[in-house]
Amino acid sequence: MSRRIFSLLTLAAVLTFAAEIGRAQERDVSPTPAPTPPPEATPPPAPPPETAPVPLTPVAAPPSAVPPAAATPPPPAVAATPASPPAVRITDSAVVAILQAPAENPFGIAAEVPAALPPKLNFVQSVVPAAEYVSARVDAAGKPMGLRPERDPIPSLAGEAQKSLARWTFEPARLGSENVETWASLRLDFQVEIDPPRSVQANLVPVTPSTAIPRPLSWPSDEAWLETRKGAPPAGGVAIDAVDSPPLPKKTPWTASSYKGPFSARFWVKVRPNGSVEKAIPLEATDPILLGYLRHAMSTWTFRPAQAHGTPVDSWNELSLSGLVIYKVELKQIASLRRSLAGS
Repeated sequence: MSRRIFSLLTLAAVLTFAAEIGRAQERDVSPTPAPTPPPEATPPPAPPPETAPVPLTPVAAPPSAVPPAAATPPPPAVAATPASPPAVRITDSAVVAILQAPAENPFGIAAEVPAALPPKLNFVQSVVPAAEYVSARVDAAGKPMGLRPERDPIPSLAGEAQKSLARWTFEPARLGSENVETWASLRLDFQVEIDPPRSVQANLVPVTPSTAIPRPLSWPSDEAWLETRKGAPPAGGVAIDAVDSPPLPKKTPWTASSYKGPFSARFWVKVRPNGSVEKAIPLEATDPILLGYLRHAMSTWTFRPAQAHGTPVDSWNELSLSGLVIYKVELKQIASLRRSLAGS
């Protein structure tokens, strides 16, 4: 019997203690919510053993307190407002991925037997088209006042070409009823006959993993090159796209009609196991008109292929060619373009 009385008294003390904690929480009116107890906090007291209910003497609550029934559950914890991320300054540099070039040339191989040139290099006579683009400043009287070669496929004839252009005369550009000065944009269409080169010296060097990668010669098609010419027109006179009619060539003497002299060219060529050339990347050429001609010639050659472990393999090689060449150049047509040829 005394054990039962002791249990009842213990239960009463626990409930009274819980009620006092609830009142203390209601009296705390500070706006800062109580911190959420960490996960390792001591769990609440275990529920009392099942016993018969014992009537308790009610305890008078202070006038400002909330009735015990409403105060029993603790107020919900208010989630703390997350801190805002630091503002990015406009002076902060952007993050850029950094890549390193390969330590070895990806075109190079270590072949026991390098590729070799054919015993004889065959060349044929060819007739190829070519176009030269020129900007010419033409005054109101139709006289050229300045010349700017914009794209020349035969630089070996540049001196003679300049002399010929300086002797040309034009019908001047017109704006309304007046003759005006402007920069004419001209395309000169040629037909070029290339004779088989003479005294040709050739050298073939294998590309190895330690070979430096050179910069290729940039000579795109005429159409691709024209797409890059979108800069401001040259200063002087009325813009060519603003005139009513462009300058039209009237007298066009042309003395840059032939060339006989040295040439040189360098390519990276990929030689297949059967000895044929699959690809040729130009690196240098005295006259860009030779690029297509020499590519066509080497496509007919049969090289000795490189060998690795006793088997023919693909290989990249640097091919150098030099010798004497003869051109016969015929000016076929002159076009006046309604656009500026200024650089991009």
